[in-house]
Amino acid sequence: MKWKRVGVFILIIIILGITSFYYPYFVGDKIKVDYSSEKAYVVRIIDGDTIETSAGVIRFLGINTPEKGQNYSQEATDFLKQIEYQQVNLVRDFEDLDKYKRKLRYVVYNDRIFNIEIAEKGLGKAYMTNDLIYTDKIINAQIFAQENCLGLWKQELEKCK
Repeated sequence: MKWKRVGVFILIIIILGITSFYYPYFVGDKIKVDYSSEKAYVVRIIDGDTIETSAGVIRFLGINTPEKGQNYSQEATDFLKQIEYQQVNLVRDFEDLDKYKRKLRYVVYNDRIFNIEIAEKGLGKAYMTNDLIYTDKIINAQIFAQENCLGLWKQELEKCK
């Protein structure tokens, strides 16, 4: 009888421990983690939202630029030429890798977050921004580009034509 009570008590403790650990996921809250940045050297620009660095291939987080051959693809790629052969800071967010195993990062050079600047200049669109650290800044940068008919928005918005 005594061992049965001890067993039930231990089982309750285990269930409470597991529940407390997974509680944020049960109620829909995600835990934000403050990730540190890593320094890397930009080896080459692949396209408007992907670069090759000494830390691996980096996909710019929170934005998507036109694919090669589409309007403003070259402009987005050319914009990144200013960080080619430079040391940048790569800042991680909630998700580490994309489906192609590229590192998802914010790219910071001279205190400028290039992910936000690409959206602000209309060279790319906000992309998969849910729960990102800079969601609001990326969305606001895109709104700025739309309101001012910058970049690709010149052709996509009726008011800009």
